[in-house]
Amino acid sequence: MKNTSFQNLIKKEFVRSALIPIIIIEIMLLVLYFSINAYKTHRTKITLLEEVKENISEMAFREANKINAELATVSQYARILQTENQRFFENPEKFLLPDVQPILKVAENGTMYKENNNGGGSIYYSGLTKFGPNEYEKARRTEALDPLYKVITDIDSNVVAVYINTFDNMNRYYPFIDKTYEQYMPNMDITSFNFYYEADGAHNPSRKVVWTDAYLDPAGMGWMASCIVPVYRQDFLEGVVGIDITVENFSRNTLGMKIPWEGMPFLADDKGVILAMPKSVEKIMGLAELTRHDYTQSIHQNTYKPEDYNLLKNKSIPVEMKRLIEQKKKIAEIKIGEKYYIVAQHIIEETGWRFYTLVDEDIVLEPVTMLTRQSNILGYLAIAFLILFYIPFFIYLIRKSEQISSRITSPVHFLLEATTSMSKKLEFTHIQPVGVDEIDDLSENFNMMTDKLKALYEEQENKIREGIKQLREKDHMIIKQSRQAAMGEMIGNIAHQWRQPLNSIGVIIQNIEDAYEFNELTKDYLNEKVATVMNQLNYMSHTIDDFRNFFKPDKEKQDFQVFDALKSAVNFMEANFVHNNISVEYQLITDTTIWGYPNEYAQVLLNILNNARDILIERKIANPTIFITAEKTDSHSIVKISDNGGGIDPDIIHKLFDPYFTTKAVGTGLGLYMSKMIVEKNMDGKLWVRNTTGGAEFIIEVKH
Repeated sequence: MKNTSFQNLIKKEFVRSALIPIIIIEIMLLVLYFSINAYKTHRTKITLLEEVKENISEMAFREANKINAELATVSQYARILQTENQRFFENPEKFLLPDVQPILKVAENGTMYKENNNGGGSIYYSGLTKFGPNEYEKARRTEALDPLYKVITDIDSNVVAVYINTFDNMNRYYPFIDKTYEQYMPNMDITSFNFYYEADGAHNPSRKVVWTDAYLDPAGMGWMASCIVPVYRQDFLEGVVGIDITVENFSRNTLGMKIPWEGMPFLADDKGVILAMPKSVEKIMGLAELTRHDYTQSIHQNTYKPEDYNLLKNKSIPVEMKRLIEQKKKIAEIKIGEKYYIVAQHIIEETGWRFYTLVDEDIVLEPVTMLTRQSNILGYLAIAFLILFYIPFFIYLIRKSEQISSRITSPVHFLLEATTSMSKKLEFTHIQPVGVDEIDDLSENFNMMTDKLKALYEEQENKIREGIKQLREKDHMIIKQSRQAAMGEMIGNIAHQWRQPLNSIGVIIQNIEDAYEFNELTKDYLNEKVATVMNQLNYMSHTIDDFRNFFKPDKEKQDFQVFDALKSAVNFMEANFVHNNISVEYQLITDTTIWGYPNEYAQVLLNILNNARDILIERKIANPTIFITAEKTDSHSIVKISDNGGGIDPDIIHKLFDPYFTTKAVGTGLGLYMSKMIVEKNMDGKLWVRNTTGGAEFIIEVKH
């Protein structure tokens, strides 16, 4: 063992015992700080991701239901087309032809086509069919179907075309295609394409609506999916009626919604083939959406999307994504490329298609990551502060250790001298105690440093807690705004106004059937009823346009007669009133010309008449009657509509014009609210209601 002086030993041990505990404590505090920070970040990310998954799944479910409603509407159109086309093929002579007759010609390649565009559809008759009088008559007679095709194409922005393909390779297509002999190949076997054979008896024995896979349209509309339904004459398949929805159009209309956290929606069919996706999803999947095609060559057979667009067959698609599809999971975390995504999946019941919502986890966790980065920066600053603090402190400590060791050894030297003196002289010397204040100063400095670190940690913890609180408040605000936006989209349900025109059409059809049963069906009678039905359909189309354009500022006011609007609304309801034994009594005192929007004014009258009819039917009123009075003052036109239905409950009469308030089991509560908006906001008038002796009375007052 190497010898050393007592002074050096005290100095070394003092420095060692003072420095090592301080360093260990500081390291432990820093490790504890970063560990707690990492744990809080981890738990915050888990909690935030769970909340985001729940919110994304809810939004995906809502959007999938909205898409399902749109596709169900298209399917309903297909059923209407099926019924009307079957009626046509059973007795085509009963359907009216347009005033401008089609000009049918045979092209040099042997196909029949329609030369003139008379406002209806185009004709393509394959060269595989031998053309005779029957074929020309069939092509001419099917012109009667064009008005219905046009109405369905016009009323739904998702629909780009309506057509029928017959068993003998005739195609009637709306809107009109010029020179179909150039668009289609000459001897095209239409029955060999999926938009025909998937609805035939072998593939569709139940004769229900069928949705095809995405395919390349021979008519030049690009990639699309079709809603098809067979048309039978008894048990003979006359043809297949189809409604086309292009991938490009459906993507623009359906996938344009805004999703929180920069979410990205896309659509695939039941086999995993991507139907529509935005540019952002294209980059992630490494695919480019097929929205266009070079039609320099005719389409000779079914052309589907390549296997690269099949999520189950594309080798670059992660296994987790395929497992999500196969197991029909609703939510999953999937790594695509170098990033993790939250993927929500919901099945669209109408077609079996899948609606997906893709959210980048980095975007979701960005606020937490930023707070963690700031917390780490503070920790690194604390380390730098400790280093800068302890370098001069250690120098000071070494110097102080030398002083202390000197002060501690000096009494020993004094004792040695004293004992030597005592042994020689027997003299007793009083030894004064030695005080070491530096040790207490060191403890005090350490406590001050610990307090600083503790204050820094508590400050950082408060910042993290406040950041998480702000994140959650932001999430709740986004959810609230999303739900409010979804409530605004409920205006689309205004289409329930169609129920009454459809009922009227049903009554007319029953009247035609009764007339036929009793041999009272004449050509004039049929023409009259068909004209009425077409008026109803046109009015339905105009009604949708009016509501769709309601808040647009580009509508122009005009002068119109109040009697004309009354007549239009009552005529619209006439068949329904007759069916329910409801009589209408007029008291037209004075006709008036007013300035405003005639269609919207008629819609207000129609809403009030509908409500009056519903209450008379619901309460089973004996001798149900609606009373209409029209008069004018010096400055206003006044229309009063009342009934003998017993009136409105006084407790709810003040809520009658509130949005979303309804007393019906099924209804949106928007009819009277929209009516009040039309009269008071758009026409500077007044609309109110009051109870009379017999029932409720609505008063419409507009300046003339």
